[in-house]
Amino acid sequence: MKENKTKEILLETATKLFSENGYEATGVRDILQVSGVSTGSFYHFFSSKESIFEAVIERYLQGYTERIGDIFTDEKKAFSQRIHLFFEELKKTSDGYYHKLQGYHMHESMQLLLHEKTLRRIHPYIRDALDTGIRNGSIRCRMETDAATLATILIRGVEGILSSADLSSAAKKDIKKLEKTIGDYVNLLLLSE
Repeated sequence: MKENKTKEILLETATKLFSENGYEATGVRDILQVSGVSTGSFYHFFSSKESIFEAVIERYLQGYTERIGDIFTDEKKAFSQRIHLFFEELKKTSDGYYHKLQGYHMHESMQLLLHEKTLRRIHPYIRDALDTGIRNGSIRCRMETDAATLATILIRGVEGILSSADLSSAAKKDIKKLEKTIGDYVNLLLLSE
């Protein structure tokens, strides 16, 4: 029990320091000093600064990607409905991520890694949903490509649309406009049920 508490203290401290100072400006010594944990205890759980940084990122991705997986593996819903649910989850989670990780004050190195890892983790769910829809005829692609490439195009396009807005402070009318833009984008790529 005490072991789990020590690991949790290290992860919480590392999250705070990486968020505030960035990866480059945070050292193991800083984490130890702020947490009050001994060097030996740190190395019992983590082999390096890189390994605790990865653990911090993984911690935030775990729950989020499970929820995204649940959305995209629900074959009872049309792909367009799943995209809508994905956007709803994205809105909910973006506030949670940014609140928990110090909002827009999060260092750029952590933002970029979190963002890229998130996209890589959700890609297989979207790819598989597209593949299933294409195979069963419920989705037709407007271009000749495979589901993996299509998932990349879809994700990166939606990413571009979303990066043009600040979801944490967007007004309802702006959110509706974003939803419509994303819907139009998906419709440009796919003919779905």
